[in-house]
Parts: sequence; C-alpha cells; structure tokens
Amino acid sequence: MTKTLLLPILTALTLLHGMPAHAAPPGQEDPPPVRAFAEQPRAQMFVLSPDGSTLAYVLNKDGSSYLSTLVLGAPAPTVLLTTDNQKYRFQSLRWAGNQRLLASARYPDYRYGVATYESRLIAIDANGGNLNGNLLDSAFRFQRPRNVPQFQDRILGKSAAGPDSVLLALDMERAAQPDVYSLDVKTAQLTRVASNRGYIRQWMADRNGEVRLGYGWREKEMQMIVRAPGDKTWKTLSTWVADDYAQVAARAITPLGFDADGRYLYVYADHQGRQALFRIDTADPAFARTLVHDDPQFDLTGQLIWSDWQKQYVGIRYAGQYGKRVYWNEPARALQEEIDRALPGQTNTIFSSSEDGLSLLIASTAPNAPSTIYWLERKSGKMRKIIDTRPALAEHQMPMPRPVSITSRDGTVLHGYVTAPWHRAGRSGPTPLVVFPHGGPISRDSGQFDVYAQFFASRGWAVLQVNFRGSSGYGAEFEQAGLQRWGMEMQDDLTDSVRWSIEQGIADPGKICIVGGSYGGYAALMGIIKTPELYRCAVSLNGVTDLRDLLANAQRFDGYEIGAERIIGRWWGDRERLRQTSPINHAAAIRTPLLLIHGKQDRTVLVEQSRDMADALKAAGKRDYRYLELPLGDHQLSREEDRLEVFTEMESFLRRYLDQDTPR
Repeated sequence: MTKTLLLPILTALTLLHGMPAHAAPPGQEDPPPVRAFAEQPRAQMFVLSPDGSTLAYVLNKDGSSYLSTLVLGAPAPTVLLTTDNQKYRFQSLRWAGNQRLLASARYPDYRYGVATYESRLIAIDANGGNLNGNLLDSAFRFQRPRNVPQFQDRILGKSAAGPDSVLLALDMERAAQPDVYSLDVKTAQLTRVASNRGYIRQWMADRNGEVRLGYGWREKEMQMIVRAPGDKTWKTLSTWVADDYAQVAARAITPLGFDADGRYLYVYADHQGRQALFRIDTADPAFARTLVHDDPQFDLTGQLIWSDWQKQYVGIRYAGQYGKRVYWNEPARALQEEIDRALPGQTNTIFSSSEDGLSLLIASTAPNAPSTIYWLERKSGKMRKIIDTRPALAEHQMPMPRPVSITSRDGTVLHGYVTAPWHRAGRSGPTPLVVFPHGGPISRDSGQFDVYAQFFASRGWAVLQVNFRGSSGYGAEFEQAGLQRWGMEMQDDLTDSVRWSIEQGIADPGKICIVGGSYGGYAALMGIIKTPELYRCAVSLNGVTDLRDLLANAQRFDGYEIGAERIIGRWWGDRERLRQTSPINHAAAIRTPLLLIHGKQDRTVLVEQSRDMADALKAAGKRDYRYLELPLGDHQLSREEDRLEVFTEMESFLRRYLDQDTPR
C-alpha cells in the first residue's frame, strides 16, 4: 500500500544561471546542535528512471528510512517502503525498466556461528504495487540452491534477455564461487548465463548485457580472465601474486568497465609508481593497452564518467587533493562548465541521468559544505532543487580543510589537512586540537566534506587529519610502507604530525586529544600507549585492540591470505610483534583518560575487541576510562540513534579535556 509522505521536499524552480544564497561567515553564528551533525543525510541513493520521468531515492527522518519516488512535476513524493533501521537497512537502489525498482536490504546474521551480514533483493513498482519482499526467495522455490547465497544483491547490470531482466552473481552451487544468472524481475525466474571456473569471485558484464570478465584467486595467486566481443572463449588477461610487489606493479589490474561496443576495457594499472587509467583492446591477442590519464602526485582511485546521451566514457573523477575531474570529451566538458557557472564555487557532479541525457541529477558540494541535490531539465534549461542533504548545516559557512605537508623523522613526506575551529576564523595562535586518523588503514582523507571533522571544528577545536604511510592514494611505495607496520612507523607518522602542529603554532600542546574509528581507534589507543605525554585524552570508536584476535576472526572468511594477513601479519609467525603492538597487552601502561565505544552488531571489528580492552583496564586497576556499548550499533553507526549517542558522548568527554584547564 502506498502513501504520500507529509514531510515537504523543496521544489522551487530556479533558472540555470541562478546563484546560491550566501551564508554567514564562521564564527558569526552559534554552532549547530549535535543532532545537525549526527543525523543521517536527509536523503540518499538518488537515481533517475531511464526515461527521466521519475526520481527514486531514500528519505531519512527521525531514525527511519523511506524508499520514495517523485514524479517530475508532482507536488510531493510517494513512499513505497519504510524501515526503522533497527535490523534491516536499505543498501542500494536501481531501476529495472521505467516502472520497476530493485532495492537491496542488508541485515546482521550468523553463518556457522560466525557473525556476518546478509543482503536480499526487494522488487516493487514505482507506484508501490506488485511488491516482492524477497525476490530470490521466490526464485529459489523453482530452482533450489545447494548453497543459499549470503549476498543476493550483486547486480552486474542489465541483461541481454531484455529490459525486465538484470544480471546477478550468485554462489548457488558453491559458496564464494558465484555463477552469473539472468533474473527476470517480474517473474523472479533465474537463467544461468556464465559458470564459475572454480576460482572466480567477481564478474563484470559489458553494456550490452554480456558477461565479459571474471577475476579471483587461489590462495595468493590472482587471476583475471576476459573474452572478446562475440567470443565464447575465455582467455587469461593477467596473473600475479598478491604479495609479490614487483609482479603487482607489472601485472596487477583493476577493471572499471567496458566501452559501448564492448571492445575496450578501461582499467587502473601501475604507471611510474602510481595507479593510472589505461584502455585495453580485448580483441587484440596481445591485449594492447593505451595510457588514457595519469596524475604524477596521486593514484587514480575514482570513477569513470559515463555519458548516457553520448553512450561513451567522457572523463574521470578521482580524489586528488579536493576532488578532481578530467574530461577528454568536449560536449561533456561544455555541459559541465555550464553547470559550474550556474553553481559557482562548488564541486558539481552529474551522478544520474536519463538514457537520452536530457534529465540529470546533480550533487553540488564543497570540502566545507554538504551536498545539495538538483534535477536539471536540459530542454528548458531549468534546475529544480530537490533537497539539502544536511539542511541543518546548509546555511552555515564552514571552514575549508587546509592541505598540509609534513616531513616525518625518516624523511617521508606526509600529506593531510588541518581544519580550523569555527570560532577562530581569521585569527591565529595555538588552539585545542583533535587528531583524527582515518580508518582502513588502506584508505585516505581527501579533503572532501567530513561531518566528523566539521563537528569537532564547530566546538572550537582544530582538527588534524594525516595520511600516514600505508594510506592509499599516494603511490604503491607509500601504501606498501605501511603493510605489517601497525603501531610502528605508521604510528610514528602520527606522532611526528602532532609535534609538527605544535611547532607550527597550530596546537596548544596542553590540549590535544586523539580520536579515531576502526583502525583510527587502534591508532588512538597506541598513541596514548607510545606517547602519553602528547595527549590529554583519547577516544576509540569500534577500535582494534588485539591484532592476533582480529586475525583469528579474519581466518574464518574468504581472502584471508591476500587481505588481513598481508596487511597485518601472520597470526603465528609474527606473534611476538603482534603482541607488542596490540593495545590490550599494554592496558597497565595507560594513564590517559580514555573513552571506548563499540557497537554490539559490528561485523568488521567484533565487540569483544573493546569488551576485552575494558576488562584489561579494570584488571589493571585503571579508573579514568569509560566503556559505552551500543546494543544495535554496527561498524558504520548506520542507526541515527547510535550516531547521536556517540556524538553526544564524544562532545561531553572532549570538552572536559580540551575546554578546561584541568591538570594532567
């Protein structure tokens, strides 16, 4: 049953050359309440129907999420489905034709006693009719699987069978070895179109709905296979050993997608120590490759830009320093420049389009501003503002994260960002500082809008985010320098960065706290263990405390050797190093006030990591710590209630040590 949502969505029409409103400078208004930062984005997962007539998206309000559609010109959206996010959460959304939607739902579960996530597919018409709440369960009644797939939403794209079908990777025969099926979204009928060769973990199809590429591994040996357009014979595109980094540089490939006719495959591969964009001719027996674009400073780790109306790739967007976009197609570049003139000073991204390219969705954002979503009708030259994704922050002019370069003790150059406190705009001098290392650890801070960093800055504290060695984005050598160096040089980079911030007059040396989640939580704990003199307090959110226990749990999952073991170390062979660099074994040495927070439903870093750390602190007679467990919290703090509690706890805790002149 459908219903109309009563919450209004902004629908004012503006001309393409309209100008955005100007907000008050930072420091001239009261900071927003905690909820403004902790609440989920007001809306997400926007996608236009192929004919451009209808917008589908998920609206978030008061902790619940509403799968909704909005017809162009309609006064209000229609709600199709809702979830309270207590267990089931919308994961993704896509159209199958102009009338039917496929939504993915994720939920925590257990398999063979191991805590996991599961996903299922939901099919529903755009008007709310013909609901199938578990699409593949219907299919399995007619085609009983030997293995019930854990993930049932791995859609590769459209199927050659027709507009009502999609390609889906499912491990129905053997766990973790998916075949590819064509799924009719109306009848729920499955037809196998590609069979696994025994080691393929992931598949890729071309834009004509043909399965063209597969890749996977046996132990540490990676292999990628491909077939030319119209050819049924699979050929080996590349092989390499995951921890042989000479082979990785020479042979490793990350596939991105096929061009319109399917002959050329776009990939990332090494070029002078950085990931660059290449085009491979799959019809050439030698698989000749052509360099398309490279960046001498950064790895290319973003997305190709596809033009629906030109039916070709027209450019690439990647992180760079603040987000970078490169076009090699002149009509696409001209359209982008027109949009940028209409919305100056912003990063404007076309992220969804009708098939004819006449209806576009645009996300307009900046490093210091959350996204606003616009619906552009190119025929009329008008844009419709759909929604501010964070309306409580939209009218605040927040400080820009400032890029910085820091030289570590061994001469390694580190890159990062400093965000100034809101209330100190235009002023100089030391200020309280939050050191905020990212998770991963193979990821990076890239100057994009960061709601955590802006929350800390709004409370009057500067924020330092450093891409320590082991972070991605700065080349293979820099990333590999962090492998199996947890708590060692990776931690020293953070220490050197904090000392740099003191020398530069950024940080008040008596008011520095370190806050992080996941690997960042581990770094926060190691920071107060190795250099307690630097920090007044620490916050670990879903943090790692016992490396050997983390590895023991990771051994239960596919890809252990090329993932956790390669990044952290060998459970037995490196046991002494792992013990020495595990915070849980140094609880007695901790003398810095500590806030531990962990979600009970975390499937990435199990809650026992923080439970055991709290027990170790108690056994060591420590009193200056607090452990908060979130009964329904997951690794990403997906529930709004959990985020609100965490932000509130962090603010109260940090104020005690950053705003007050209390003795150490």
